[in-house]
Amino acid sequence: MAVAESIANCSKACLGAGVNVITSFSQGITESKFCAEWYELIVKSELSLYKWRFATKTADLGNPLSVVPDTKFNTAYQMPGDVLSVDTVLIGEMPINYDRYQDQIHTNDTSNDTVIIKYRFRADEVYWNPYFTLLVVYRLATMLAFSIARKEDVAASMKSLADEHWRRAKTEDSQAQTNQKVNIRKLVRARGGSLSKFWRNR
Repeated sequence: MAVAESIANCSKACLGAGVNVITSFSQGITESKFCAEWYELIVKSELSLYKWRFATKTADLGNPLSVVPDTKFNTAYQMPGDVLSVDTVLIGEMPINYDRYQDQIHTNDTSNDTVIIKYRFRADEVYWNPYFTLLVVYRLATMLAFSIARKEDVAASMKSLADEHWRRAKTEDSQAQTNQKVNIRKLVRARGGSLSKFWRNR
């Protein structure tokens, strides 16, 4: 956690909720105690709810564990310690069947294969995109307005802003990649025609 950035986010949330602004998590006022308890939980919750690209990474799961899992799978791997939510498990670029059990990933026998996990982690604030920062501020402001300020109308407004911004943030984040090219030849073959016929009919 980038402490300076996290305090800045909490201060913005306090302003939005109409409560005292904090300068540290140990300031001793109600707002700082509240933010110290809730900020990190809100951040991890929002990071876990969507495949944010700035908070996604891959890792080699390494060698299987010696223990045989007591599940329908027969191979267990230790997950990286910073996993919040698992997106997929792959061999090469091919997704494989798996399940998560506590801090392990269980699969079927993958001898001689390199097993890769793609997952979400707790990215530091300095790497967040602005739309995610604002989303966290809105979420925290909602709780501050309801729990500290006791202003249900402000809390409702902040929640509405947060929900709308979450939809916009997802759209923005999904566009943060190279556009996928359409394979015209594959499309035409699937439709049972030739490429030349395809262009003539346009």
